[in-house]
Amino acid sequence: MPRAKNAVATRKRRKKILNHAKGYWGARSRLYRTAKNAVE
Repeated sequence: MPRAKNAVATRKRRKKILNHAKGYWGARSRLYRTAKNAVE
């Protein structure tokens, strides 16, 4: 059985950053890593 990390919180955190990056071009609005860089 895999170890359960707090996925709900992780998803919320990532979704928040992706929502901030809405309207950005290409991967900046879709992929977490590039979106995180774009938002900062």
